[in-house]
Amino acid sequence: MPKQSRFKFRLDIGLDDDLAARLKAEAIRRELSIAVLVREILNRALSEEAAIEGREALDQAIRRAIKKDVDRLAKLMVKSTMAGATAMFLNVQVLNDLGKRDAADIYHIARKKAVEYLRLPENDSEVDQP
Repeated sequence: MPKQSRFKFRLDIGLDDDLAARLKAEAIRRELSIAVLVREILNRALSEEAAIEGREALDQAIRRAIKKDVDRLAKLMVKSTMAGATAMFLNVQVLNDLGKRDAADIYHIARKKAVEYLRLPENDSEVDQP
């Protein structure tokens, strides 16, 4: 009576000499039969491919889910930047119109104070006055 295999699917493939030699050497190194080694390699490759495809699908789903929020935040940042730049130049113009010291000096002092303020920890809002 012929020996029954637990595997129902058989695969017959052709390999070039180099690949066959590498496969045999790896099987010897791992002390496995070539069939067991090929099954392990196929299983690992298919699992990795499935994981990569799953990751890509997850990345795409996340991008779709947050796209509206990201776009909205980008628009708000542009508006905020425009408002800040407008206010800065308006203040410089008002200072010039009022004849106060050199408006450029006032701008540079204010900018240094702003940088100092941004570097403070969240719970500390004290900035030294000139």
